[in-house]
Amino acid sequence: QRSDKNLMEDVYKNTPEALVANVIHLISLPNVYTKLEKTLKEPNHTRNDIAKIISIDPALSARILRIINSSYYGLPNPVQNIAIAVNLLGEYDLRNMVLVTSVVNSVAALTDRGINIHSFWQHSIRCAIAAKLLASLKAYDDPEFLFLSGILHDLGRLIIYKNERELSETVSWYVTTEGRERYQVEQELLGFDHAFVGFLLAESWCLPAKLGDIIKCHHQPELSTDNQLESKLVSLADLLVHYLEKNVIETIIDLNEWPKIKAYLEELDIKPEILTDLLNEVLEKSQSIEEIICDI
Repeated sequence: QRSDKNLMEDVYKNTPEALVANVIHLISLPNVYTKLEKTLKEPNHTRNDIAKIISIDPALSARILRIINSSYYGLPNPVQNIAIAVNLLGEYDLRNMVLVTSVVNSVAALTDRGINIHSFWQHSIRCAIAAKLLASLKAYDDPEFLFLSGILHDLGRLIIYKNERELSETVSWYVTTEGRERYQVEQELLGFDHAFVGFLLAESWCLPAKLGDIIKCHHQPELSTDNQLESKLVSLADLLVHYLEKNVIETIIDLNEWPKIKAYLEELDIKPEILTDLLNEVLEKSQSIEEIICDI
């Protein structure tokens, strides 16, 4: 059996930049998203223009309508077409939904033996919902952006662990047996972590710089210059979802056992009493989204 040092040397002689460069040809975003971004920047565009672009891709349109009509949104009447969806959600929230569904579809080419893709997206979706709920608690002006940040925060893991079951198992062993965070183990073994690789991927896709910064700093919000609040909210959401995963469906947290959660609650001035209801809502809302995302 190879040592951790040999594993690192054999698998990762490349830089994180090279890792991203090696897979970017497999996971480009679709033309629909590129056209949508271009149109949104045009001052005279209309919502009808947005609907026409999205409707070019029938499969993408169908997935978006499934999400909008799911129990996650709880709309009183079913939405039949993208034009109505634009009017209901707004063009930027719909843009975020297009990005999420496009990313899920694109990165499917990366999934292999190194990672359980269903567990990956379940965690990401729950983190996204938790981040949105926390943002609403803080009266943050764009909670849907926090949803987007939460669902994309771990993208770098898909690149690092592609076809690397042994590496994945080694990192997981340290996380489980030593109680350390994954990013810390990655930094020690590899010299970089999944948060930085995710940032490089977001940058290569020309996603908003703010989104890339949150992805890069979601484990270390103090490193962010301009987006510390957003990074802290995503980091807290991530920890809360890890708590759910370790405690199955137990939603009452002993903060003495989770000092980092306790510290974030104090920093963000969030009352611990709200956590049970918040986590129950995360579990309730995530299921319908999971079924759609994991079916893509």
